[in-house]
Amino acid sequence: MAVAQTGTLPTAEQDAAAVVTAPSKFLLIGGIDQGETSLASIVNATSSHAHTIGNLPAALHDASASFTSGAAYLFGGGVVSSFPQITKIDADGSTQPAGELPTPTSDVASATIGDTAYIVGGYTGVTPLPTVLAWQPGRQAHLVATLPKPLRYAAVAAVARALVIAGGTSGETASRDIYRFDPSTGKLRKIGLLPEPLTHAAAAAVDGTTFVFGGRGSSTTSQTRAILAIAPSGKVSRVGLLPVGLSDLAAVALEGHIVIIGGRDASGRVHNEILTATMTSVLAQRGAQGTTLRAGSDPGVLPGPVLIADRDNNRLLEVSPTGQVLWRFPGPGALAPRQSFLLPDDAFYSPDGRQIVVTQEDDFAISIVDVAHPKIAFRYGHPGVPGAEPGYLHNPDDAMLTPGGALLSADIKNCRVIVIRPPAHRLTQQLGQTGNCNHELGVSYGSPNGAFPMAGGDTLVTEINGDWVDVLGRDGRPLGDAHPPGFTYPSDTNELRPGVFLSADYSSPGAIETFTPTGRLLWRYEPTDRQALNHPSLALPLPNGDVLANDDRNDRVVVIDPRTNRIVWQYGHTGHPGSQVGYLANPDGVDLAPPYSLTMRFAHSMQTP
Repeated sequence: MAVAQTGTLPTAEQDAAAVVTAPSKFLLIGGIDQGETSLASIVNATSSHAHTIGNLPAALHDASASFTSGAAYLFGGGVVSSFPQITKIDADGSTQPAGELPTPTSDVASATIGDTAYIVGGYTGVTPLPTVLAWQPGRQAHLVATLPKPLRYAAVAAVARALVIAGGTSGETASRDIYRFDPSTGKLRKIGLLPEPLTHAAAAAVDGTTFVFGGRGSSTTSQTRAILAIAPSGKVSRVGLLPVGLSDLAAVALEGHIVIIGGRDASGRVHNEILTATMTSVLAQRGAQGTTLRAGSDPGVLPGPVLIADRDNNRLLEVSPTGQVLWRFPGPGALAPRQSFLLPDDAFYSPDGRQIVVTQEDDFAISIVDVAHPKIAFRYGHPGVPGAEPGYLHNPDDAMLTPGGALLSADIKNCRVIVIRPPAHRLTQQLGQTGNCNHELGVSYGSPNGAFPMAGGDTLVTEINGDWVDVLGRDGRPLGDAHPPGFTYPSDTNELRPGVFLSADYSSPGAIETFTPTGRLLWRYEPTDRQALNHPSLALPLPNGDVLANDDRNDRVVVIDPRTNRIVWQYGHTGHPGSQVGYLANPDGVDLAPPYSLTMRFAHSMQTP
């Protein structure tokens, strides 16, 4: 793992709270400067730039922050004494009270899973705490687990829907223990040991692995340079070194790498450096040692895990960039008696990351799956029975939830685009005339197979009949249409960036291309050799400029580099369906895991047309 300085803070600081607020941005809140003075500053930063955007109502340090329900929240902290406050911090640096913890708490750690922040350990000002609390905006924090012993200054990260808790101290003695807490079961268990006792370290997670940076033992002058990787099994390995030993630092994961901020070295110097740790070599090594990815795959091209609708295996998988299966649905006991989950063809995270919306096109249903407590929370349609009357669907495709709670979907063979507002089981809006499958802009739709959000609040609809792509305004009014150049079956057109569309050609050999709203071709990927695509149905842009796509009938999900026209990552064995680890069977949908998911990308503007 390589670590290099990439930026500088406005001031040197330690014991600050850090929280990711966007794929490439984070906030650094409070802390202590070189003069041992607590800070009230709120700093907005990337891996290379940082500037102050606001101030807390009072200076503090040793707080923790998490991002949930679209905002950052700061928990506790202190100066001479510990504070109980929970503070909401908006994107512009403004603050407002958001509640209180059960006790004053500093020296605390937190992480977010779904829409819930979990607050681990801490110090009341008198005694250390053994608690794991769960908190959501507008609700009271409540106890969900009790640690075997109290912990201050633990390193905590959220990994694969669970918390990893490493090190910390109960008082005079630092801990080696590593725990895993699973909110879906409420179980806390010890999974491993650190190489030596460690406290005042920082943690962040990438690709299912928890990375622990710096820290110290029981002595105040034993800062370490070590960077440790904790695998899901609890196995610990040394993967790198910081430029200097640091404790009381902060760390956040940004787009597949980790940013390390501030901290204190053994001489007492407080640092202002922003460091970036590159995971590519570590992830590539792990991927090369496994058998779940195609040889030569580079896990570093993905910013995080991938959600796959594995259609013919009747399951959803969340797969890490190194090919590890992090989550699957349905698991044992997930389905109610006589409940089925068949033929999932597309799946997208909700804007808050708490649910997954699944279209079961050839089973004529839309299901909403709760992620933390895996179950079907809502279903529209009658599985196995197509229809157009209220409560029925006929090949629904690409359903997504808007931040406002509306469910938008194309209903292919009914030739309409529909809106539902769960938990109601009725249409609240319809575009197109049921059964009229001709392309007449603003009147009828020729078998629409996708309705995707655009950055400006408009909606992009793909029609199979006639090979059309339509842009609809916020009010549903048509703004224009175009033909994807050279397609025989356009599928799931979405916006790469304003003025550029990305679409798949569901054919054999298939293709993926980008084009303008007027239909001018910009790029086309259509190999004809052994890498030929076979009915790809969805392509999505990645933050690095690559393209993620499911190549349905080749039984694989791939990442394509448009600069070289080469596949740089692949999960699944080309043309060989299967259900064992590393195999897929006709995968028909993909999404990136939060915070990189499609609806999070468009959450600021997404709405129904």
